[in-house]
Amino acid sequence: MKKIIYILIAILTIYGCSEDTLETNPTNKASGPVIFETVENAYTAINGIYRAFFVAGGEWVDYYETENSGVAALGLASDLFGDDMVQNEPGSAWFWFDYNYWVRSEINSTGDRPYAWWNMHYKFINNANYILGNIDKATGNDADRNSIKAQAYALRAYAYFNLIRLYQRTYVGHQSDPGVPLYTEPTNNETEGKGRGTVEEVYTQINTDLDQAITLFQNASSQRHISHIDLYVAYGLKARIALTQEDWTTAATNAAAARGKSGLSLMSAADVNGGFNTVSNSEWMWGSEVNDEQTLSWSSFWSHMDASAGGYAEDSRKCVSRWLYDQIGTNDVRRNWFVDPVTSANDLTGPDFRYNQVKFTIEQPGSWSSDLLYMRMAEMYLIEAEAQCRQSQYTQARNLLTELISYKDPDFATTLAAIPDGNTLSLGTAGPVNTLLDFIILQRRIELWGEGFRVFDIQRLKTGFDRAYTGSNHSIQLTFDDPESWEWIIMIPQKEFDGNINMDPATDQNPL
Repeated sequence: MKKIIYILIAILTIYGCSEDTLETNPTNKASGPVIFETVENAYTAINGIYRAFFVAGGEWVDYYETENSGVAALGLASDLFGDDMVQNEPGSAWFWFDYNYWVRSEINSTGDRPYAWWNMHYKFINNANYILGNIDKATGNDADRNSIKAQAYALRAYAYFNLIRLYQRTYVGHQSDPGVPLYTEPTNNETEGKGRGTVEEVYTQINTDLDQAITLFQNASSQRHISHIDLYVAYGLKARIALTQEDWTTAATNAAAARGKSGLSLMSAADVNGGFNTVSNSEWMWGSEVNDEQTLSWSSFWSHMDASAGGYAEDSRKCVSRWLYDQIGTNDVRRNWFVDPVTSANDLTGPDFRYNQVKFTIEQPGSWSSDLLYMRMAEMYLIEAEAQCRQSQYTQARNLLTELISYKDPDFATTLAAIPDGNTLSLGTAGPVNTLLDFIILQRRIELWGEGFRVFDIQRLKTGFDRAYTGSNHSIQLTFDDPESWEWIIMIPQKEFDGNINMDPATDQNPL
């Protein structure tokens, strides 16, 4: 049997873009040869991948479509796998299996999660390979060609980075462990599948792709839309990956470069509580602009996240862990991201529930067309601060934290001054904060809450987690204190073994 793979034209809906607007067009109206006749036409292909970032359900899996709304759903699930986000009730049970870890123990390799995420990312990869295999045949402007090629390389790197973190343990200490199959050429239903290779091989490919992208972006046309990866987003991806590989110099250098784009600035204190719902936010580097025609309504991130929107979150609130909430300064504007547990009415449905999140709220009540965030400046500050601290560059780390947070919290300077230098990590679920590194990780947990980082940080930091701390508000109080636990690692879908003669479930499947 051959590996189940997908080509570009399988994406059902894509959008063409001008500098100011995005419009939807059906992919099946254009064949591969037509798309790659000109460079301008080839933007249709790259836009197809970006549109697929928030395509729901049936594009990735044949069941449980409601909780499989692309990249945003992955981010939400990865936070629910951790210890800083609470799902107070099962509601309609969407994401409840993630929060309970039933996605491993009861669904395992035949469920929607393993297949949907595998399927989605390999579609991104094959589409990128298809573009890279054809773009040089297109006539047109070389600067635009370089932009398209660079984006395709970066998208392939992004997809492989997600796959290797989902289906294998973190990089450090596991470089020789089985990775995920690597494809760098377009495939079809006659292509023989590949084996898992190693973690090191996957990270080598990821870094090679990003280096190619960064080089091409140097001679490329400017970013047409915020949904597109550009040079600065590529630097940001490189910084994320280096952080996971514990390459502190590369992480710091690329995070600083990522913040260097003209026109970017940290959001105002007022915008901090603006709902995180629009690409017009001055701090956003990469995100999807979602219009009324493209919104996923009940299947969207917003339905599952915003309890005031009338969707699934209305009776299945996404709340902050009590311990993490208590670490936010009383005058810190980020405390307003969550419902005050003292003044809350604790309604049975709706947003007024203790610790419920209001960081992410829809832009206009009655409409689901709010935008989706993939990267912003704050993350780059935190990556650089951690990387500098790891290298004992404490003054630089403190300066970065001060710039990022002090305008949000008038007491921050006093708080930071009381934290001793140090780059050893002792911070678990409920503290303590003993060193500057502990404090940076704490600020990362607060600042990036709900943005899809927590379980991946648990893996790379090797801290484990404990939801059963004294006074915990977690409705499912699990504890995983093994820093090398397989609980955070998704099983490879059975369909991959069914369709790939070079993958054997007896030797290639992750432990249950």
